[in-house]
Amino acid sequence: MGLKAQVGRAGNRLLKRYGYRVVSEDRLYDWQKEKGVYFHTFRDADLPADANQYLVPSNPRLADLRSLYAAFARTVTEPLVWTPGFVRSEDLKYFRGDNGYVWQLRGRNMNPLGYALTAYYVRSVDKLGLLDRLSEDDAFGLFTFLIDGKSMSRDLLDSVNEINFLERELNLSSQAFNILDIGAGYGRLAHRMTSAFPRQNPFYFCTDAVPESTFLCEFYLGFRGVNSQARVVPLYEIDSVFEKTQIDLAINVHSFSECQASAIEWWITRLAQREIRYLLVVPNAAEDGGRALINHAGVDFGAIIERHGYRLLKMTPKYGDPLVQEFGIASTYYHLFERR
Repeated sequence: MGLKAQVGRAGNRLLKRYGYRVVSEDRLYDWQKEKGVYFHTFRDADLPADANQYLVPSNPRLADLRSLYAAFARTVTEPLVWTPGFVRSEDLKYFRGDNGYVWQLRGRNMNPLGYALTAYYVRSVDKLGLLDRLSEDDAFGLFTFLIDGKSMSRDLLDSVNEINFLERELNLSSQAFNILDIGAGYGRLAHRMTSAFPRQNPFYFCTDAVPESTFLCEFYLGFRGVNSQARVVPLYEIDSVFEKTQIDLAINVHSFSECQASAIEWWITRLAQREIRYLLVVPNAAEDGGRALINHAGVDFGAIIERHGYRLLKMTPKYGDPLVQEFGIASTYYHLFERR
């Protein structure tokens, strides 16, 4: 055995204790040689002139939202993850970049191979044909991959997969559902849902306990031209919506995982009081891969949901193929509840 091989083996014995190993560079893909992404970043792209002027920390609308949210009940606004400063000034302009809203380049499998595997899987289960009908661009810092001749992103792939899941379970395309998106972020799913069903669904409501999210969602839904079917509801107006509108389905994607237990309790109490029939929860993937509903403080919020009269109707892996579930992007589980 040569000296180089001996050094490599000795190094691996030492590094193994710390979860590392030495690998020859010629066995790596180019993207594996690049420095990993562990911080907020975005794809540099031109912004519309109005966006460059509007999406700034000094915007009066954002200042109003911050003031009104600060005066709202701390029970629901006390942050667990989204503490002040979590959304940076550059995240306002490039809110579709890799940041708290959607991780795109960091984490397990968030690489070209993971995206390609995911894209081909999503196309295989896309009975609604959304990948052919919905388009993607790099607006506001989004990272995209050219796969099968089409520009793909996590925004698009997650949305198409989530919509097809709801179609399979609830026959969404043939019913006039009123949908409430709790923790809607910048409005990713609202944009995709209203584009997928331009006539069937009468309305899609977006709400969030983070003022910056409400600010961005208002802008983004207007930018995408879907305001006729989607409305952003600031937190302080949510009860008025409940009083005037029968919500059929509530959705929470990666939000409850990042909320205090008191905030989850606040939301589920209202859903139960208004007898909202269905609730879809998509958690962040914890140690068990997203099977359990555990927030970042270690609280089992699945128990909170069930305590308010919701039973688990379906729990299924995000990707039905075990190989894709292991190597696809952002694997987790879908939890669909029905109120008893």
